[in-house]
Amino acid sequence: MGHETGIVAEVQESSPSGIFRGWFVLAGLFVTMTVTSGLGFYAQGVFLDALVVEQGFSVSVAGAGTGIFFAVSGIAGYYAGSLLSKFDVRLVMTVGSLIGAIGLALLGQVRNEAQMVLVMVVFGIGFALTSLVPSSAIVTRWFVRKRSIALSIASSGLSLGGIAISPVIATIIDADSLIYWAPRLAIAFLIGMLPAVLFLVRPAPEALGLRPDGDPPLASGAPPPKPAGVSFKEAVRSRYFILISVTFVIVMAAQVGAIQHTFKMTKDRIDIDTARTALMVLSGTSVVARILGGIAATKISLTGLTAALMAVQSVGIAVLAVGQSKLVILIGAVILGAAMGNLLMFHPLLLADAFGVKDYPRIYGMGQLIMILGVGSGPFLVGLIRDVSSYRAAFGVLTVFAVVALIFLLAAGKPTTQEIATADAAKAASAVTDFGKPPRPNTLTPPHELEPPASPPRKRIAVVDRGSVMHSNDLSSVVEPRSIPLKTSD
Repeated sequence: MGHETGIVAEVQESSPSGIFRGWFVLAGLFVTMTVTSGLGFYAQGVFLDALVVEQGFSVSVAGAGTGIFFAVSGIAGYYAGSLLSKFDVRLVMTVGSLIGAIGLALLGQVRNEAQMVLVMVVFGIGFALTSLVPSSAIVTRWFVRKRSIALSIASSGLSLGGIAISPVIATIIDADSLIYWAPRLAIAFLIGMLPAVLFLVRPAPEALGLRPDGDPPLASGAPPPKPAGVSFKEAVRSRYFILISVTFVIVMAAQVGAIQHTFKMTKDRIDIDTARTALMVLSGTSVVARILGGIAATKISLTGLTAALMAVQSVGIAVLAVGQSKLVILIGAVILGAAMGNLLMFHPLLLADAFGVKDYPRIYGMGQLIMILGVGSGPFLVGLIRDVSSYRAAFGVLTVFAVVALIFLLAAGKPTTQEIATADAAKAASAVTDFGKPPRPNTLTPPHELEPPASPPRKRIAVVDRGSVMHSNDLSSVVEPRSIPLKTSD
């Protein structure tokens, strides 16, 4: 009872409000994801259209700019994983916020291709240091059993940004210009990011004397457990990592290519009001789907759920490819929205489940770096095919990509690396007997003749003083037994 009371008191001391601190961290990440998606991810489609209309870029060149943004964010995301292992996440995200704001402000000053490349590089670095890589790394540290639900909540901010921010940006830029609004959007970016990062986000529960999922903290003075999982080198060399990486290169080329061109395609086919509505439907559907997907991931095979969503995504892109009316476009947006958010979220979950959290920031950073090949090439490929042929042909190619990605996912199968690592850890643990002594060496002595190992707890024994003489008729001559402790090797 005393031990339990001590634990309760410690919990209360660590969390005076009675609410697990991880939920406040999650709220901060939700805000940062909303801002970075609304002013970065989803806004790229709006910026693409503005560069075409205001500066006279071709769709393929503007699409290449969007591709550079995502490619650079992937490269920077890899290094962000290493930075998170060395520096406080608040420092990394604060620096990223400043860099992102500079890139966003300069976007309005783009006049030629070289300037566009430079600005997109700066903007992409800022996006990488503030968005999915640091957010997912923090979530995996604060949550284990509730990881899928927590990540679905945090990443719902991505969709909310598409609902609440990107359509507003589309309206104000269409009414005025990107030149006028870019520096003002940069200020809004900082206002949204910095309070959440500085006051809500924290790197890990152990730094505050807490444990993941709100579990009781360790006893006072006890060292925190070492993070479990596979080393970076083991993970990236595994067959599973390679095939999953190829899967998400292809699937994200299809997804991001479709998302970033849906606004312009719909605007060209129908009108700008329908284009804004399509963005909102994409984002709104993905919010609901993310929450449901996070819950489903705790009950259903993650690989099977990912495969089903890839099939759904291929259908959504196919519907958008042939849609010529407002109704069909919005139906396609609903179907694509149901898949897109979850697929982006399931990538880090698949890697965390396969390889653990030991080197997770670096592993996921590498996964992001490879995946960005698809994220960066998708918008450019769609723009190129559109300039040569049509959006229908471009989205038809993306549909094929989505199907091919599903094939690679099924080829990857189940992750085996974590199973091997777990078995190796269990083997290593069994190599040490009680009291930290090494196991008895192998000999030719039959098992029944071996001296049985000592088993705790050590017992005190009663020993009769051998200097005493006992007479048969004098019980008083028996010396009282004395308890003598066994010698130990302490």
